[in-house]
Amino acid sequence: MTVENGSAAGVKVVISTALSRGRDLRYVVVDVTTGEIIDDAQGYGYKSAQNAYRAHSYKSVPPEKNKQRDAAKRKVKDWCAAHPAFMADAEKMAFCAVKDGAPLT
Repeated sequence: MTVENGSAAGVKVVISTALSRGRDLRYVVVDVTTGEIIDDAQGYGYKSAQNAYRAHSYKSVPPEKNKQRDAAKRKVKDWCAAHPAFMADAEKMAFCAVKDGAPLT
């Protein structure tokens, strides 16, 4: 394996020679201190170093942050359920915007 990018929080992304084929380079997430492979995309490797870092950061989110994210989603769902008239209008506006080719923002 060869080093691709620098380390972040005890983790680095390297090119896996075992998973790469020709020009199709595959990346894995490796622990800096032990050299152990932490994530290899279920044995396939990631197509880019950026995707490997992104997947690792998503998978290593602390449980408290997941609870905050879930609580925010619940609040939004509850608000949407409590305001069906507004949601119907928003859905109509989004449908018309997509139909006309206009951006949803």
